[in-house]
Amino acid sequence: MLGLFADLLDDDGAGTYHVTTRAYVDHDLATLRALEPDLIVLDYMWAEEDTGWSLLQLLKMDPATAAIPVVLCTGAAREVEALGGHLAEMGIRVVLKPFNIDRLEGAIADGLAQQVGQGTEEPARGR
Repeated sequence: MLGLFADLLDDDGAGTYHVTTRAYVDHDLATLRALEPDLIVLDYMWAEEDTGWSLLQLLKMDPATAAIPVVLCTGAAREVEALGGHLAEMGIRVVLKPFNIDRLEGAIADGLAQQVGQGTEEPARGR
């Protein structure tokens, strides 16, 4: 899935995005902080081990990462519906799988626009 995201965003971004992919099973927030991303696309499986949800919570509780927009990609429609209010409260954009690239790009553009609206001059596109 990481390769698919990189291919889609590198091709469609046409140089607009710098895409870095990571598997954060171990919740390595120090590495994530060092990347200084403008936006995070989190592919969430909602499996038995809830690492994606834990990572999302850690990101939003850490002052260094709390303001980074997050796009949550998942096939777990029921879970997203159950948590819809909480996700909206945290400012999480949700893209349900299967999705088309236009929907993902729209969520990314919305997240980057929100970041610019919060006082950042211009997003650096995935530093």
